[in-house]
Amino acid sequence: MKKSIFLFLNVILANQIFSQLQNIIPLEQKAYEAEKVMHSKNPLLDNYDVCFYFIDLNATNQNKTISGKASIKAKVVNQPLNELMLQLHSSLTVDSVKINTQLYAFTHTNNEIHIPISTPIAENQYFTADVFYHGTSSGTGIKNGQSPSWGVKITWTLSESYHAMDWFPCKQDLNDKADSAWIFITCPNTLKAGSNGLLRNTVTLPNNMVRYEWKTYYPIDYYLISFTISDYQEYIQYARPQGYADSILIQHYVYNNSGYLPYFQAEIDNTKPFVELLSNLYGLYPFAQEKYGHCTAPIGGGMEHQTMTTLSSFNFELIIHELGHQWFGDYVTCANWQDIWVNEGFATYTYYLGQQYLMTQNDADNWMVGVHDDIMSSPAGSIYIPFADVNDESRIFDYRLTYEKGAAIIHTIRHIINNDSIFFNVLKGFLQQHAYSTAIGDDFKNYVSNYTGIDFTTFFDEWYYGEGYPTYSIVWNQVNDSLFFTLSSISSAPTITPFFHLPVEIKFSNGTQDTTIRFNHQYNNQNFAIHIPFNVTNLTIDPKNYIVNKVGTITTGIDNLSNTQFSLFPNPCHEKLYISSNSKTLNVKIYDIYGQLIMQDKSKNEINISNLKSGIYFIEIDNFRQKFIKQ
Repeated sequence: MKKSIFLFLNVILANQIFSQLQNIIPLEQKAYEAEKVMHSKNPLLDNYDVCFYFIDLNATNQNKTISGKASIKAKVVNQPLNELMLQLHSSLTVDSVKINTQLYAFTHTNNEIHIPISTPIAENQYFTADVFYHGTSSGTGIKNGQSPSWGVKITWTLSESYHAMDWFPCKQDLNDKADSAWIFITCPNTLKAGSNGLLRNTVTLPNNMVRYEWKTYYPIDYYLISFTISDYQEYIQYARPQGYADSILIQHYVYNNSGYLPYFQAEIDNTKPFVELLSNLYGLYPFAQEKYGHCTAPIGGGMEHQTMTTLSSFNFELIIHELGHQWFGDYVTCANWQDIWVNEGFATYTYYLGQQYLMTQNDADNWMVGVHDDIMSSPAGSIYIPFADVNDESRIFDYRLTYEKGAAIIHTIRHIINNDSIFFNVLKGFLQQHAYSTAIGDDFKNYVSNYTGIDFTTFFDEWYYGEGYPTYSIVWNQVNDSLFFTLSSISSAPTITPFFHLPVEIKFSNGTQDTTIRFNHQYNNQNFAIHIPFNVTNLTIDPKNYIVNKVGTITTGIDNLSNTQFSLFPNPCHEKLYISSNSKTLNVKIYDIYGQLIMQDKSKNEINISNLKSGIYFIEIDNFRQKFIKQ
């Protein structure tokens, strides 16, 4: 979910509206009414798996009053079902309940419907529960309002994270996706209703009413089901991802104001190249057989309802963020709200990728600098949501931690992998492994570790579950073409994460020449020695801003390090690497460019490297490091 604050305008004159809208800048804020309510799971929900939702409602854009029925087809699991429990806000009135067409007595209190079943339904058997209900929900999952800028009334739903029950009977369990869903909305025929999947039928009804029949046959989580109703106009596009033989429908429902589409059309039209780009980076759009689309509503941002995002307005960041959710959030959904990074971290990083590939690298880099600065405005908090905070939606949707730091560590993971082909294969493979299902942060950690051969356990302990960031300092000295330095760091949360084990890039320059070298920083005050064939005047830590960090001091004055220098020859080399050192005992370690230890030896002045592949390597001798090339 992407949230924005917009300047609310009175509808006076179209030209006044347009001139003021040009000053709107999207900001991440809360598009929901934050609640701190206990949402503990009733164990009765574990006794069935939802297969299908059929929501058939009467509604209008004038208020949030609804009536109709919801049918839930489900399978009994774990034990015979002798009591069915569904979740529905208590402000709505339940008229009757049927199970397999038979009327049943029920109770409806504390947002739960309980239906005792006299003859238990056997394990592995299917059943259908029909709930007939009506009313005006006092929950926040369904709302009605007017666009302050465009003068239209809208009714819309926004169920993330605990609010689907505010408008339909359901099972709010992230790990129980329905296999499919139908959403039928009956409303006045002057209106349009948008929802998930494809509009399979539009039925004309008496009394100037119409029923819109939306159907989706992809697995869908409870909070991604939605509808919006307003006086919409429809705008159609088609995306044609590379390698996909068909086209993908892009269906927009936007306010039926004569000035709306001309004003936003250029931004709206970006949806097509966005779908094509992300299909290339993440794999084919996961709901290609149905559609992607947008419905406009004054929600203060965007919400990634599956196949039809609800948006307040249109701009580059908001569109591509919500589209990114179709892969990270909808195709693969967080298995619990503590791991919402699976949704929001990757969707936020999608904006970086959009800038990188469709704008300029400088745009992307400048955005990441701002992200890092905001993250470091406070040392506190982890990306992972502590269990004690899982009922606090303001913590779940903390922009600095869930969104910004969530995106920043993905950028760092990309840096550690140091190979974009592998990085994007990791993203595609992870999505395929958990396709149309759910995942947690550790699932991604395990996948990227197994795929790359790089153990990311420590990284996740420090950056995902841990808190804070490092401040790096360097003391250095150059003797001829050998440069020696000590790299140290201070953690902003030392009692929680005392040290960050990372490959750190350092740029050595003098105004006319420069080189950037990666060093595997594994402990504080670590010493390195390298060959630099020019006189260095300046060192820059993390020049490409891969790591959330601050820089402390960079100073010269460690002449004593030159007493332990060593030299390598030949470099580049082919079969054997010879070491010249004034130390009698050598502790030799060789690392690849990813920082992985691949060879270790002691007390030898020559190293047989014939088994190494051609490439760049780093050799560490008694804590000093130098680069060499295997031909």
